[in-house]
Amino acid sequence: MKSITLAAAAIASITVMGGFASAAHADDDRRRCGNVPIADWMSEADLRNRIAPLGLEIRDIDIDDGCYEVEARNKDGRKMEIKFHPQSGEQVWIDGDN
Repeated sequence: MKSITLAAAAIASITVMGGFASAAHADDDRRRCGNVPIADWMSEADLRNRIAPLGLEIRDIDIDDGCYEVEARNKDGRKMEIKFHPQSGEQVWIDGDN
């Protein structure tokens, strides 16, 4: 019985810590992109022009955590998810399909 209680406590602890890690990640994105008013964002067309030299096949552009989020494929066909600062167009985060 004691081991079941300890296992349940361990699982609860891991779940809570995972939640904090997710929240911290979202906060990091907001800090990198800031709270730029939508009126000050570069247009989607300007963002496309800015990232064109990267050679990505852009599939979708969304807004996430105050950043532009681009879903694309690189020249090797790998899926990429990249976040860009909405005003400067600077890349702030990338995740690639390995």
